[in-house]
Amino acid sequence: MKRSSNVKKSIILSGLVGTGGLFIAKLIGIVYAIPFSSILGNEAYMGIYGQAYNIYSYVLTVFTAGFPFAIATLVARYSVLKDAKSILSVKKLSLAFLSITGFSGMLLLMLLAGKIAPIMVEENIMVNTLRILAIAVFLVPVLSAFRGFYQGLKEMEEYAISQAFEQIFRVLFLLAGSCIAVYALGLDRKYALYISVLSTSIAAIAGIVQIYQFDRKHIGEIESLALNQKEKAVDNKKIFKDFVSISIPYLLSSILGYSQQIYNAILLPIGLRLHNYESKVITTIISSTTYVGVKITAIPMILAPGFAAAIIPHITEALTKKDYKLIRKNIIDCINIILYIGIPVCFCIFLYAKPINYTLFYNEDLKLASYVLAWLSLEAFLGTLAPVVTNLMMALELRKNYFKRLIISTIIKGILIVPMIYIFGFAGSVLSSVIGDGYLILSNLQEVKKVFKVKFRKVTWVLIRVLISIVFMGLTSFILNKIGIGGTESGKMISFVWMCINGLISVLVFAGVSIFLNVPKVVFHMDVVKFVKTKLRRGNA
Repeated sequence: MKRSSNVKKSIILSGLVGTGGLFIAKLIGIVYAIPFSSILGNEAYMGIYGQAYNIYSYVLTVFTAGFPFAIATLVARYSVLKDAKSILSVKKLSLAFLSITGFSGMLLLMLLAGKIAPIMVEENIMVNTLRILAIAVFLVPVLSAFRGFYQGLKEMEEYAISQAFEQIFRVLFLLAGSCIAVYALGLDRKYALYISVLSTSIAAIAGIVQIYQFDRKHIGEIESLALNQKEKAVDNKKIFKDFVSISIPYLLSSILGYSQQIYNAILLPIGLRLHNYESKVITTIISSTTYVGVKITAIPMILAPGFAAAIIPHITEALTKKDYKLIRKNIIDCINIILYIGIPVCFCIFLYAKPINYTLFYNEDLKLASYVLAWLSLEAFLGTLAPVVTNLMMALELRKNYFKRLIISTIIKGILIVPMIYIFGFAGSVLSSVIGDGYLILSNLQEVKKVFKVKFRKVTWVLIRVLISIVFMGLTSFILNKIGIGGTESGKMISFVWMCINGLISVLVFAGVSIFLNVPKVVFHMDVVKFVKTKLRRGNA
């Protein structure tokens, strides 16, 4: 109970616990992608898989995003007010509502699959893939409703466990089913593709069962409080009105904020063709962007949903209590930890783009695939920081100006992506994101600074020292490569081992330099060296 209580009190611990579950889920996603790319054995199928998930993710975002955050916000609010009856009302209403919206999204994707698919590829396989994925658009929102409810109660351990459990179940079904279809039954590899997307729905069902079991064990305490509560619950109409009013900003934010998925699915191929890339090169770039790129860049990006989940209840509670000092502290803590963890992880993607592609994934053009992944490391950092800033703006109720900037940012990227790809090649796609997202992040932080009197000196202090540590990390990796510890000259297994050794030493150098510069002490509010020494003494005792 003590550990759970500490997690609930600290936005850093809450964010790290939420991120931990997502990290496990994404790590599993990367591990399974290695054998699965060999099972598919076809860059075109890998591209279809990635593009289909881009469309699915966007539709799911439209019919889900915002609602779990609204659930968490309302539950956190009524928890502060000790209104158990209203908490239960929020749960019933949200489950019913998300079941309806999810079903609507499923029907829409099934109907539009035949229209969307030909824009991206000429094969019929895309239509079938999208329609199978549509089933998950119904199931995942129901699971999200449960997660949003316990997120609002600051049960970040269950939030993390639920994420990891769903992914483990999905991967087991995906790999087992694909192997049986291709190697045991001798079916065409397209059936491995179909099984892989079906696994999303199967895992969602398993996730609902798991979190429902948790719910049965823990909802009793709230139900007991509701029975003893003398005050009436807030009227359902008001709850629904608040639910919708809170959801709409998140929903609009998601529709515009995740437009990059649509741009990559539709505008990226157009720009690549205008740059006069050959069709085989375009296939490699799309596969590297939508499959390998998505898997690898997801590693730093897990910080975003992990801390976004923690931001909602903590900021809502602080706003309800009008504790502006705590609000300022939470804002600084969130941004600092994203910088301290996100920057080195994204830099690792840049440093090891070639050995990652060589040792872990199936590819037909290693040089091109590595070039794409190296550029995507920059987009990975933007995709890590931007959602955290977005959720800060939402939770701090600074929505009006945020939406104006988000629309401008989306338009900037939409207008620039094709001409910039035409001029710079694939790099233009990333550069258009840098311009659009950079404007959005900096202008939003400026408003936060003005409204809540936040002083970002500590953030600047952390950023400068993290960048200094990064320089030492890059130099270490370069030197190790020069003496033969790294590279792709050996076989895949040996190269993988050298990459891991090179990466481990380089990260340790980063950690050592950052500790010397006192960065962890500022970010985590603790003396890391003293903490480790204390743990070692206790272990020896």
